[in-house]
Amino acid sequence: MARLGKCFVNVATVVMTLVLILPSSSYAATYYVGDQDGWTYDVDFNSWVAGKTFYVGDVLVFIYDNTQHNVFSVDANGYNTCSTNKYYGSYASGNDQITLTAAGDWYFICSYHCNYASQKVAITAYSS
Repeated sequence: MARLGKCFVNVATVVMTLVLILPSSSYAATYYVGDQDGWTYDVDFNSWVAGKTFYVGDVLVFIYDNTQHNVFSVDANGYNTCSTNKYYGSYASGNDQITLTAAGDWYFICSYHCNYASQKVAITAYSS
């Protein structure tokens, strides 16, 4: 009987540890940029962002035809001027997953369609 009690305590300890650990990692959300339309110039990304709250740890998934589009992570100036002169990352796989690793503003553009089709999105990530 003492052995059964010790086993129960071990199981209870594991369960309590998981209860404490899992909530902090389960809040991350995955967002498909542009939803079913994906990352293309036919999407109003300001409307897509509206009503969403992004947090550090969330993942943005950019799905697109990589012969037509790309993704550049840029600063505010790059976003406003559609410039890739200063960028933090460039992606061209057609299925890019970008984790929001810090709180603050994040800016993404397509270098082919930013200027004339406004294919760009600005996101603010909050600390959890």
